[in-house]
Order: sequence, then structure tokens, then C-alpha cells
Amino acid sequence: MNPVQLALRVLRVDSRSRLSAVLTAAGVAVATALILFLATLPNATEARMQRSAWQEGSANPSGVTMASRDFFENETIVRLDVSGEAEPGKGVPDYPGPGEVLLSPRLAELAQQRPGGELADRFAGKVIGTIDEGSLKFPEQLVAVVGHPPGTLDAEKADLSGSAAVGNSDVMLDVLAGVGIVLLAIPSMVLVASAARLTAARRERRLAALRLAGATPGQVIGVVTAETAVAAVVGTVAGLLLSWPLRYLGMHIPWGDGTWLASDFTPSAVTVVLLGLLIPTLVVLAAVLGLRRVVRAPVGAAMSHARKRPKAWRLLALVAAGGFFLVGLASADQTGGMGLLLASLAAVLLSASIVGPWLTGVIGSLFAKMWRKPSVLLAGRRLSSDPQAAYRSVSGIVLAVFVGTMALTLLPSFETFAGGGRSFKDSVLYLDVPTAQAVDQEKRIKDQLASSGAGATVVRAERVLVQKAENDSASGFVINCQDAAAVTRLDVGDCAGPPSIRTPGAQELPSSGLRVQAYPTEGVSSVDELPTVPLPDGVPVRRLGGSQDPGLDSTVLIDPALVPGFGGQGESTLAVSPATDADREKVRTALAVALPGESFNSRELRLYDQQTILGDLKRVTAIGLGLTALLAGCSAAITAASSVVDRRRTFAALIAAGTPVRMLGRALRAEAALPAFVATIGAGAAGIAVAAGIFGLFGDDMPVVLSGWLFAPVVIGMVVAVIAAASSGPMLRRIGAERISEE
Repeated sequence: MNPVQLALRVLRVDSRSRLSAVLTAAGVAVATALILFLATLPNATEARMQRSAWQEGSANPSGVTMASRDFFENETIVRLDVSGEAEPGKGVPDYPGPGEVLLSPRLAELAQQRPGGELADRFAGKVIGTIDEGSLKFPEQLVAVVGHPPGTLDAEKADLSGSAAVGNSDVMLDVLAGVGIVLLAIPSMVLVASAARLTAARRERRLAALRLAGATPGQVIGVVTAETAVAAVVGTVAGLLLSWPLRYLGMHIPWGDGTWLASDFTPSAVTVVLLGLLIPTLVVLAAVLGLRRVVRAPVGAAMSHARKRPKAWRLLALVAAGGFFLVGLASADQTGGMGLLLASLAAVLLSASIVGPWLTGVIGSLFAKMWRKPSVLLAGRRLSSDPQAAYRSVSGIVLAVFVGTMALTLLPSFETFAGGGRSFKDSVLYLDVPTAQAVDQEKRIKDQLASSGAGATVVRAERVLVQKAENDSASGFVINCQDAAAVTRLDVGDCAGPPSIRTPGAQELPSSGLRVQAYPTEGVSSVDELPTVPLPDGVPVRRLGGSQDPGLDSTVLIDPALVPGFGGQGESTLAVSPATDADREKVRTALAVALPGESFNSRELRLYDQQTILGDLKRVTAIGLGLTALLAGCSAAITAASSVVDRRRTFAALIAAGTPVRMLGRALRAEAALPAFVATIGAGAAGIAVAAGIFGLFGDDMPVVLSGWLFAPVVIGMVVAVIAAASSGPMLRRIGAERISEE
């Protein structure tokens, strides 16, 4: 009988082996589906960018496309002002003619539902159709293509509009996908290993009997390979099939203001083949490596002799993993590449499985000596006699706690980045323009606001550099006090008095020798080319009142009477403040009509973009933590059950000797709680340290935020470990009801 036939026979006649194979296949299926889904995320983001590539501004012999950003109720509208014909390409729709408009389906729906002055009037022209979702970044994207007569659009300006409107490749999601593969793949493998160990002791005795009967090591390995391969291959195929409906769930998870197309998550053939071969190979390899004791010492395996206890040298694994992680951080910081960092993160996770058994053995020895109750003594003896098996029950939970503390350290820390932006009030819309064009564009905006009936304050301020000394300058505005009070967040105080300079408390200005220079615009190769105006000595310098935003510490306000002008050179800012919230969309419509193709911005929109990113991170983190906790809980429950199955003889003997089943149940819970208590605390500390290192790549000198919620994963991990151990109670009671002769 060859190994495959023998393996199939075992699965056919042994219900416990069959249950182990089914659970192993289920674990492999879950791992395969999750890893395959995560592996498609970089392809999904690339598919998005390829679909929306035509939305970037450009000029070519057949036509001009000017891209700009507009907003409606804080949702981004990509506006394309076009003339001529579209450059042929995948997903590029036919451009509308002069006076015609194409809208995306959702934008067309909104334009019909809302008053024309709030949205539809921004796209002056006849709507001739909608854009197919295959040409949109995501199905809900708001896109308008507005046709113009040939020769009316600035080709040079179109080339510069580009990705400012559409956005660049989603690097963050690619990084999260790589981290997710590492953080979910290992708990998935732990689940597979837990299922495969469900009948480990029974399998060892069976294989040892084969060895003692004359089977060669190769034949024993062949039997295990065949038995494991059946479950691994079936599970892998099931996982590949499960990934198909999984992508339909994934397409509904929002990211970056929109959802996805199902086709975005279609894996490449190479990815499918690699995973289809790699996962079963790893599962079989892990099973074969577990046969070392049976191959080397079949008598010891058959008699269940105690294994050697782990040595303290395992602690060196933590040192090595920590050093590798520091190398990965340095590589990511210097080169921007994430490959080495992800590999070092995997090494940190794997080091827990090396150190964990040694730590479990130490805890077991400690409690076996200090026991006060019989259940604690039983638990301590179990932990010290077989720490590898004891740690296995909490290994998945340790990884889940590590991931949880990482997330709860990174998210609050990333929230500290929120804020910032220009010195204008949140709702003020602003646009930087060359000073030579500022007066004309200001007039067009005011005329359009007047004709549309939208209430707003329009302010023009010249941007300048205040030269305090050589190589020492501060940015500022030439603006009168009343206008600054209307549109900026600065507390200008009382505007009465002579013309003056207003400066925040952190900015020290001398009373003489000040010079004001025009702000550099695009195309200026050197600041020395810009005109400079000296300020009179003894100009009053007044402090801006109140508690200023730290981001405004360098903003200086200069009264226009002190600066005669720069002859139309430099850059100015047009700031438009809606009178009320009800006028906001009307004002945006008026700006789009007055200056088509220009991208106004605001601090409010900047904050909204930041909150959108944080919301995406929280959502993805919650999903990842939920999956990790589910995998860890399942692996802990299965391992607890396998622990009872492996020790049926021991438990049956204890029960026959008069040991209460309730006491054995308490011993099982103590077995889980004791290592879980120490290991989860260690995992939490490691998670915080790793998160602090990763945050340093983004936060520079920003402090890491630590909150009381960091204790939540540790507490939840311990509770899950105890509950998982308690789930084996019914199996323990079943052993107590069986006849001792059966064992």
C-alpha cells in the first residue's frame, strides 16, 4: 500500500484524523482567501489610477485638457475643461464639443436634484451624456468634462494642472496591503497549525508504530506528506474559490472617497499560481518538520516521553529580530522601500514563537513551586513539562495583541497630523494667482457674485517675504487690518491707529532695516530676481492677540500703506469668504463660472481630506483587527481542544483516581491564563515599540501618543484565552463519562 492509499485509509476509518483534516482544510482556505485578497490590493489601486489617467491635464496636437478640482458639499469634483479631440487611450471618452458637457452618473444625479445656482450652473453647457464607470476612478466619482472652442484654453497651463486634480498612486494602501499580508498571514498559519495538531499525539503514536514495525523514515514522511497534502490542497482550492465572492465584499469597503469595481480585485495568473503552490507546500513542510522526534526516536514518541525543555538562548531571537527591525526602519527611511521593513516585521512576529515556549516553561516552573491550589499545580506542571504545546494555545492571541497595540498606537499618533493649512478661516476659499492678473480676476469674481446673488467678501492680498536679516525671512501678506479680520484666523485686535506691521508672538522683528520682497511665482529661477522694498525705520510693530495656531507663528501682516507695490510682479492670493453657510455652494458656483479651470482651496477642505484619510485608516484597522481576533480565537479554541484530545489518557487516569472534572477545567483555564498574562503584556510592549519606530518614518519629531486604550488588547487577549480554554469543557466531561478501559 503506497503512502497516498494509507493516508486515505486513515482518513476514512479514523474520525479524529478526519476532523483534523477538515479543520486544517478550513484553516488553509481562510488563509488562502485572505492572503489572495490582500495581494490584489496593489493591483486594485493601479487599476484605479489607470482608469482615471485620462483625467490629468495635458496638451497634444489633437486637443487640450485642463484639469482642476472643484467641491460640492466637501466632495471633490474633477473638472476637465477640454477643446479639440481626446487623445486615444483606454477608457478615454469622446470629448464634448463647444457648449456641451459630460457628467459622471452621480454628478448628473446631484445636478438634477439641487438648484442650478448651487451646482449645475458651474458647467455652462448642454449635458449630452454620462461617463461610463469604466472611465472613473471609482463608481461614485464626481467628474465633469466641459467643452470649449479650439484655441480658447491655455496649453501651457493645461500641462501643469495634471495630478493636482486627480491625485497620485495610493502608496498608503499599498503599504497597508503589505503590512496586512504579514499581520494576517501569520495568524492564519497559526490557525492551520492548530488544526493540524488536533490529533498530534495520536498521529505520533501511529507513525511511531510504523517506524517500529520496520517503516523507513522516508515512508513515514511520505504518509504524513500525503495525509497533510490532501487537506492542504483541498483547502487551497477552496480558498481560491472563496476569494471570488470575497472580492464582491471588498468592493463595498470605501477608500479615498469611493468604493471599487469588482474587477479591481482580480488577481493575476502569476499570483494565483504562486499562492496555489506556496501555501500547500508550507503546510506540508511544517507537518514534515514536526516529525523529527518520530523519525529520530520512535520509541520515545510511542511512549510519549517528555520533550526537552527550551533553553534560554531563545531570548537571542528577540535581540536578532529587534536589530533586523532597526535595519528595516533605516532602509525604509533612506530609500523609501518597504520590502526589508516588512520582512523585519515578519521576523519580529516569528520571534514570539521562539521565545514564547521558553517563557511558558519558566512560568510553569514558577507556579509549580508556588502553587496554593491543586488546579494551579496541575497547570504549572503542564506548562513546565510541555511548554511548546502550552504556548501554542495562546500564540495566535499573542499575535493579535501585538497587532492591536500597534494599531492603537499608530492611529492616535497619526491624528496629531490633522490641522494645518493656510492662515485663512476654515470656510474661506482661496486661490494663488500672479499679481499681474490679480486685479482683473478679482473684478470677474465680484461681478459674477453680484449677478448670481451670492453673498461673499472678496479680499486680494499680496504674498511677500519679510527680510529681517541676511538669510532670515518670514512669510506674510500685504493686507489691511479690516480685510485680515474678515478672512484670516489671526486675531488682529483693534484696527485703529497708524499703518503698522502685525506679527505673532513667536516672531521677533527689528524696528529698522526691514525689507519686503515679492513672493516667488512659478518660473522664477532665483529669489534675487524679485523686487524688494525697504520699510521705513520706526514702523509700529503690533502683536497679534489671542492664542494663535502654532502653524501661524510665521505669518506677518503688513498694512498696504507701507508697501507701494512691486510693479505687478510676484504672487497674490484671492480670498473669498461666503457670508453664510447657505451661500457656500452658490459662491463655489460663481467662482467656477468666473474662473473656469481654476482650483480654489480652503482649510475646511484640507481638514475634510485629512479626516477622510483617518476614517479610511480606522475602518481598515477595525476590519484587520476583527479578522486577527477571529483567527486567534479560533486557533486558541482548536488548540485547547487538541490539548484535551492529546491527553485523553492522562485526564482519564486523573478522573479515575478521583480528581473532580471541575478541578481539571480550572487547571485548563489556568494553563491558558498564566502564559497569556505574561505573553500578552510582552506582545503589547513590543507592539508599542514597533509602532513608535514605524511612526518615526512619518512623524519626524512628533511624539507618539499613548492612551489607556492600549491596555484593551491585553485584557481582551487574556479573556479570549480563558474562554477558548473553557470551550474544551464539554470534551473534558465526555472523557469523564467514558470507560477508562477505552484508553
